[in-house]
Amino acid sequence: MTVPPETGSQPVREAARRIVELVLTEDDVYLDSLPDEVEVSIAVPLIEVARMLDEPTGDREFRRSVRLLLEVGAVVAPRMPSELRDLFEELRFAMRGLNLR
Repeated sequence: MTVPPETGSQPVREAARRIVELVLTEDDVYLDSLPDEVEVSIAVPLIEVARMLDEPTGDREFRRSVRLLLEVGAVVAPRMPSELRDLFEELRFAMRGLNLR
């Protein structure tokens, strides 16, 4: 059974959407301006999170994708621009306290 996407993780979805809107612009200018290590690490997981924001998916699947994004982001965080690093921290904070079964 799929849980409606708005149940329980709205703050996570909002924080994830802010990252998607910053990085995945139509012209990819921001993504292309990132250090190569950051771009290569976060691009695919971020695209997956963006897809899940646009399509109805259950919270569990969405949180799993967000956790992957946070894991790869943590590795390259020191090389991220401060605005992106701050948004990743906001997303990490939004994930705290959720039931992550």
